Amino acid sequence: MTRPARDPISLVPEGRHFEGLVVFFGDGALEGDVRGEVRASGSLRLGSNSRVTGPVYADEVELTGQLEGDVVARRLAKLTEGATLRGTLSSPKVFVADGARIQGACRIGSL
Repeated sequence: MTRPARDPISLVPEGRHFEGLVVFFGDGALEGDVRGEVRASGSLRLGSNSRVTGPVYADEVELTGQLEGDVVARRLAKLTEGATLRGTLSSPKVFVADGARIQGACRIGSL
């Protein structure tokens, strides 16, 4: 039996600010501003209005907003159009859409 798909939990909505450690047990989404470390045991979506300053760790990371910090995606990292990453990206698989920007380094391969 398959589980129904669930929307990720969003801890920091658009227009809100948070400073400190953010941990998702499962999938998560951020739409606001975060200064600190972000961890997810599942997928993590950083929305188009998100601004994250600090390291990010998750199974899968989808960046649509702005991130200044290192990213470790254990399965997949995806940067969509308009995304900006300033830092080091490490993941076995990386997808970078036209219009996404990386200012830093990419390490693609097993972690």
